[in-house]
Amino acid sequence: NVQTATLKVRSRQENIAGVKLPKFEHFSEGETKNDLTGLARGGQQVQACRAAYVKSIELLVELASLQTSFLTLDEAIKTTNRRVNALENVVKPRLEN
Repeated sequence: NVQTATLKVRSRQENIAGVKLPKFEHFSEGETKNDLTGLARGGQQVQACRAAYVKSIELLVELASLQTSFLTLDEAIKTTNRRVNALENVVKPRLEN
């Protein structure tokens, strides 16, 4: 029985062009039990399955990080475009009059 997960995800923030983007990274905590000996190379099959699982977690964490960054940057671009439009269409004409 496993009490806690050995593969975990942590988040931190990166500042890119004044926009704080979340960055996710995976890490391994604790020991993995390798006492899987048995007939017909069952332990090797379990280890191969575990390696594939860890690789899929790595890719999913990277995908989640990129997707979150994309959504955050998209929102920042929309906000910036609204500000530029307000300056060009409202503030600038008022100053010219």
